[in-house]
Amino acid sequence: MQARRKAPRKSLGLSASLVFIATLVSRMSGFAREIVMAAFFGTRMFTDAWLMASALPNLLFSTINGAISVTVVPLMTAADAEYSPRSIARFLNEVFTVLFLASVALTILGEIFTPLIIHIMAPGFDHHPQELRLTINMTRIMIPTIFFWGVAGLAAGILQAREEYFTPAVSPVAINLVRVVTIIVLGHYLFGIQGVAIGFSIAVISQLMVLLPRLQAMHIHLHFRWHFSHPLLKQMARMAGPFFLTSSVGSIGILVDRILASELAVGSIAALNYSYVLVQIPVGLLVSSLAMPIYTRLSQHNSFRELETFRELAMQGFRLVLAIIVPITIWFIALRIPILRLLYQHGVFNGRSTALTAGTLLYFSVGLPGFGLSYYLQRLFFASRDTKSPARFSIITIITNIVGDLILVHFMQADGLALATGLASWVNATLLARKALKPRYQRNLEWARTFITLGISGLMTLAVTLAMRHVFHLSTLSGVIPLFFALALTAVVSGSLYIAFLSFLKFPEVDVLMSRLTRGRYLPRQ
Repeated sequence: MQARRKAPRKSLGLSASLVFIATLVSRMSGFAREIVMAAFFGTRMFTDAWLMASALPNLLFSTINGAISVTVVPLMTAADAEYSPRSIARFLNEVFTVLFLASVALTILGEIFTPLIIHIMAPGFDHHPQELRLTINMTRIMIPTIFFWGVAGLAAGILQAREEYFTPAVSPVAINLVRVVTIIVLGHYLFGIQGVAIGFSIAVISQLMVLLPRLQAMHIHLHFRWHFSHPLLKQMARMAGPFFLTSSVGSIGILVDRILASELAVGSIAALNYSYVLVQIPVGLLVSSLAMPIYTRLSQHNSFRELETFRELAMQGFRLVLAIIVPITIWFIALRIPILRLLYQHGVFNGRSTALTAGTLLYFSVGLPGFGLSYYLQRLFFASRDTKSPARFSIITIITNIVGDLILVHFMQADGLALATGLASWVNATLLARKALKPRYQRNLEWARTFITLGISGLMTLAVTLAMRHVFHLSTLSGVIPLFFALALTAVVSGSLYIAFLSFLKFPEVDVLMSRLTRGRYLPRQ
């Protein structure tokens, strides 16, 4: 056990840097996919049908992927100190077999009951037979991908537990590249919107072509094992439910939004999707590349009872997430229309589409700090194997989101759905933070100073951003190149001043932010 403990580990800064590079490529390719989709299909009826059809396989199955991946990391980290490599291999093969059996059962049920599911999920489509028929057909095309989502999650979890972060972070690039090609070839030129669904299924399978070779290089080979007796499998079964519930908060929120938006104006579902994807970029790019290496390291500190180091690293990450998210939130709120004009307003995505999406982007942006903090704080609980607390908070968050949706949709339409989701993310982040950090850090003055410092710096950054928006006439500036450079200059100037304000006010992690910009490190070496 000691030998395992003293084995050299990868630098956390190096790991975060590699993850950031891989995630950057992944997110940019994913956003390119959304731009292509917007250019060819815009906010039309066909796009709403596709997004409704993808709600079950894309949102739910990807949540299964994430839940499996996150569950495997702490189990394997603890198993390294308690079980032999052969025993761990048996555990992984049993998980693989259970995934296969569960996927077959869910696929059969899904194919049979798809019409009923879609009638429940998209009540507004009952008045549009063509849209309803397309949604059912595309859902049936994509349901069988559940097995491949599960295996990808298992493979990613194994690699992360072995401190191999680059491959899981870059694997979505395969999905995005395949989807870009299939949106154009299968969707635009051959089969219409149903070609997008076919391409989605092909893309999910392609992810395994990136993950599985890396597993084989590490001499890990997944195969069927029909004896389900390993103690870790039982632990995983107990953890899976709370993990899945916690990971599905965002997916359930999106699903409820789409259900209610199916009865709103055509294009409402598409507008919610495009703005939500945009808001999630900093979470998926910056927060996830910060949280992934920290999560594995926190799991190690927890396994070996290094509680003080655990707490110190957890608090550093919390402050850093907030420091990163604040200026991005300001930019989305103040510059949402020029951002949408630059990124989306091409092809069939016209001025009406921009206006429809701008409102939802504004209110999703209100919840951006909540999204980022929730993502990070959930990993603190997962690392310490406390799955019950975030599961309870997830139930509260889901209820809050649904109640907010039902109230605000009547007054604000699609904008109300976005606002309800954003406010629910704040509820989740607040509950998680109070439980994860407050009992361990009673230094109220330190907490107050953190929020005051970020608040003052954020207000100064907002003032500079609004001033530069006025100077450059960003709301009306035409031309992709001039608009790009004006937005880039605004971000650079206001971002630099933001860091300067933090430095002047002696924010604890300002040196880490500077290190991130100059050397690609997120946290000091542990």
